[in-house]
Amino acid sequence: MKAKFLILSSSLMFLIACAGAGVSQSTGRIQPNLVIALAPSGGVLADAIGIELFNRGFTVVDTAQFSNFMVRHDISEFEFSQPQNLKLIKEEGIDAILMVKSVAGYDQKPQSATVRLNSTDDWGRVIAGVSWKNGWGGMRGSIADRSMRKDLPGAAKQIVQSLLRR
Repeated sequence: MKAKFLILSSSLMFLIACAGAGVSQSTGRIQPNLVIALAPSGGVLADAIGIELFNRGFTVVDTAQFSNFMVRHDISEFEFSQPQNLKLIKEEGIDAILMVKSVAGYDQKPQSATVRLNSTDDWGRVIAGVSWKNGWGGMRGSIADRSMRKDLPGAAKQIVQSLLRR
């Protein structure tokens, strides 16, 4: 009886000490035929999200292509949300810009991220947005912690699922 109690209490403590990845989302209607450009400052997480969007049938303009466009038109990343620049981007055939800001954790896996998909129409209105946080479990670096934390592709997949959820 005492052994069952120890096993049950240990299992309960493990469950209390762990948390899966957290997602807060605000989504609009994302059309499946959108051409989405990745903002250059998004880093490797933006690239992973772009690959996941491409795998789901979206046309994705990668960070290098979009950076070249911005250089050709003398547009900084702070200026592409201005109406005249959004018009240029729209004329290039781009429907939306994906902006990603992320922080790496102690293990170089993503720790948290905010992701916004802005339209090139309607003054750059937000089409969808996600705030994501990686999971954790037990002590930092423990087996439980490593099993709860998502790597780059896992984080990208979960973020895209949240972006596309209606």
